[in-house]
Amino acid sequence: LGTPAGTTRGFGEAEFRQIADWIVEVVDGLAQHGEDGNAAVEAAVRTKVEALCQKFPIYPTL
Repeated sequence: LGTPAGTTRGFGEAEFRQIADWIVEVVDGLAQHGEDGNAAVEAAVRTKVEALCQKFPIYPTL
């Protein structure tokens, strides 16, 4: 997992900590439910990631 895409978007320490928390949520779902994961957790995290990416667009002027 690299940070260049996040820093390009302008993520700071708080955003990277939030991303780490989301990774833990998804990994915990995999640990509890095997390869099938936890669809509800994954969908919730996906929504949060999309919101974060909208807040920090790669190309803000487009």
